[in-house]
Amino acid sequence: MVLLISLAVVVYLNTLGNAFAYDDVPIIVNNPSVHRMDWSALWRRGYWSHVTGGGGNYRPLTVSTFAVEYQLWGERPAGYHLVNILLHAANVAWLFYLLRRYRVAAGLASLAAALFAVHPVHTEAVANIVGRAELLGMFFGGLMWWAWLQGREGGLKGWGWRVVSAVAYLAAVFSKENMIVLPAALFAGEWLAGRFRRVGVRQAAWPFIVFLVVLIPYFWLRTLAGEGVEQQVEIGHVPLTGRSLWERCIIMAGVGVTWYRLVLIGYPLQAFYSIREFDLTPNLQWRVIVGFAITASLLGLALAYRRRAPLVTFAVVFWFITLSVTSNVVLPIGALLAERWLYLPSVAAVLLVSIAALWGVRAGGALRLGTLVGMTSLLVFYSVVTVWRNPDWRNSVTIFESLVATAPNNPSGYMILGHELMTIDPVRARQLLEAALELDPVFLSPQGSLAELDLREGKATVARDRLAQLLAQEPPNLPTPAGEWAEWHALYAKALALTGDLPLALEHARIASRQSPTSLKVLFETSQVFLQAGQIDVALAGFRQLTLHDRDHGRAYSNFATVLIELERYAEAEAVLLEGLQLVPDSEALRARLEFVRQRRAQEKLPSTTRSSPKHSVLNTSP
Repeated sequence: MVLLISLAVVVYLNTLGNAFAYDDVPIIVNNPSVHRMDWSALWRRGYWSHVTGGGGNYRPLTVSTFAVEYQLWGERPAGYHLVNILLHAANVAWLFYLLRRYRVAAGLASLAAALFAVHPVHTEAVANIVGRAELLGMFFGGLMWWAWLQGREGGLKGWGWRVVSAVAYLAAVFSKENMIVLPAALFAGEWLAGRFRRVGVRQAAWPFIVFLVVLIPYFWLRTLAGEGVEQQVEIGHVPLTGRSLWERCIIMAGVGVTWYRLVLIGYPLQAFYSIREFDLTPNLQWRVIVGFAITASLLGLALAYRRRAPLVTFAVVFWFITLSVTSNVVLPIGALLAERWLYLPSVAAVLLVSIAALWGVRAGGALRLGTLVGMTSLLVFYSVVTVWRNPDWRNSVTIFESLVATAPNNPSGYMILGHELMTIDPVRARQLLEAALELDPVFLSPQGSLAELDLREGKATVARDRLAQLLAQEPPNLPTPAGEWAEWHALYAKALALTGDLPLALEHARIASRQSPTSLKVLFETSQVFLQAGQIDVALAGFRQLTLHDRDHGRAYSNFATVLIELERYAEAEAVLLEGLQLVPDSEALRARLEFVRQRRAQEKLPSTTRSSPKHSVLNTSP
């Protein structure tokens, strides 16, 4: 156990130097509910509700851990990464321990846990902080399983353990939605282990009702948070929406070839899988045939060895159960494939590989030697790939540099990398965004980012026309907040104001404010439009909101004070600057503005002939 835990820790030690990357930024760094440890918001709102509505994701326990950690180490990412490493190590320990509780041979259990500890497909779940949802879900799933085994003796004591198991299960689904299938996997494990033979399946199955009971508060809170059981099409493209069950089976059989490659080989890896990489027509092309063949072989294996080797059957059943929610077969979701989704299902893969290895060793002779060499090589290969892959998740630039290199036909890599480089390398950013559009001409996000670049470069007319075409595709009945759509309305309002159409600019500024009232970009851009249109109070309210929501307090208070200085409201500017200096006492920009304001206030007391005109400052160009 100690060696397995050590192995799990060692292969991920180099993640401690990683920064916040990709979804870490909106979920942790730019999440006011996490910063303020607002329990009401954390438990009564969806996972993405501060950015966009209707995502169908509800993970209050996961974000609660981030809120607690934010009080401990703020925006120092090493602490978050350390917790992820420890959770992964705990899951390795759970896997080994639970296999031994089912009397699985020590060598087999050790090999399976070791393969799980170093498997490269887990890097997204462990190296990316928000992969915590998978880690936490499996951790509480292990606790659920252990408590259920503790309650086998029955009676009141047994029911006490079952209640503990049900509570642990509730914690697992509060961590990640796909953990909802864990009781089905537990039932399969108990059945295949022969636990139901003495009392019969019906009598043995009815205690499982405790898991249904705890789902009542789960779905109540999920409904309260405004998250249904499906993702809303309006917030993004759900690839297989409208497809029949059979069509989804055919399409996902082709996608499944990539699943099997990832859990068996673990290479190559990529951060994001685009729908362009797969054939979404329900035709029997070669990938579909191969996918069906592998799936049929697994099912045949499960049936053939149900009595002789029930662990084989359990591994196959566990694979299909734990993958079901994210498979797009049962329910279409917003993506076809993500490596983090394979964290729990990969238990099945390492079990099957370990069982095959055990049979090879028991066969003796050359096969025994070949198996030992093969398994040693696989462990080394997995470990090297994992350690090599971890630095890719250092930040959003490195991960999408990696994606562009490994998946040159994936437009999402070019789009996200281009967006990340907009402020530091606008020339390359534009090239990347244009490359994304060449790969996918109807991709909306690169068009919005190109319009933002146009505005930064003073091309207001070009930005206006580009955004007009983009917003013409806006779907009706967007959930609130509306994410990118609100930002595009705000940018369009700015472009309209710069090209002289203030009435239409105000209309779109109001739409943006209504769609995402706390978005930093929306607040900043619309406040400037309101200011230009003479709606001073509305503009000032927006800049005041920025001081509450922008984690860069120095910038927010500096912008707010600058506007007040432009309006020659020096007393209010002084109050704002003093308030900002309480939060950022070492800000040179705030101190310089405060000195200027106090000079102006002193001049106001002099006779009018001795006053000098105010020196106007320029607002920061980005929120």
